[in-house]
Amino acid sequence: MVDSGGSAMNLIICLTGEAEQLAFLPEIASLGAGIELGSYGLAGIRSEQQWEARVRLHQELRARFAGPLAIHGPFLGMEFAHLDHLIRAAVQRRLDMLFDVALQLGAGRIILHSGYTVEMELFDLDEQWLTGNISFWQREIQRWADAGIQIVLENDIEKSPDLLIRLVDGVGAPSLGLCMDIGHQHVFSSLDAPEWVRRMGRRLLHVHLHDNDRTGEAAEERRAGRWPVLGRPYPPSSPALPGRA
Repeated sequence: MVDSGGSAMNLIICLTGEAEQLAFLPEIASLGAGIELGSYGLAGIRSEQQWEARVRLHQELRARFAGPLAIHGPFLGMEFAHLDHLIRAAVQRRLDMLFDVALQLGAGRIILHSGYTVEMELFDLDEQWLTGNISFWQREIQRWADAGIQIVLENDIEKSPDLLIRLVDGVGAPSLGLCMDIGHQHVFSSLDAPEWVRRMGRRLLHVHLHDNDRTGEAAEERRAGRWPVLGRPYPPSSPALPGRA
């Protein structure tokens, strides 16, 4: 992962927090890199007990790592402006739980999927989705900003970044930006990565780097080199850390 929020590009390593990953913390710190903690999205959401187990693992990791920390939040079913009020209530509760974790761990950034789904395009609901999400984030973003936490919204199945750009611009909050997942872009968009970057511009604060063969979301090692990034192929790389997100 790459933090593009400043004048320089800062490396962020994805971890899930398992005990075997703790041995890598000194090396990560020596690189001046940060950590993006995942596993709330697929493991933590299954029960209250599993959520708390994730938090305990991450508290142990945080006690050993003082560097920059980001958290990838839950994503399955996280539609912030869903038409169903019961689903909106569940999404809000999950977001409240994530906010508490972010405060406990001292996270400076949260990565969330945008919540855009294929039904929006299928039923011509893009504008309704946009209006609802602008309204939601105008209400929601302030508490995160007050806590010194940025929210970045990640592309998932979007064919272009344009709707996400309109969302961030419509909210107009410095603490809300965009995350570009190059693997998702590669699968779902006919636009190349440089064009996504160009359109996102200053709104782009975070980049997820992973590879795939355009047939699905099964991320491969970066060294697979199936596609060019920003105009040049990936060079060979060392093996990824275990438990990559």
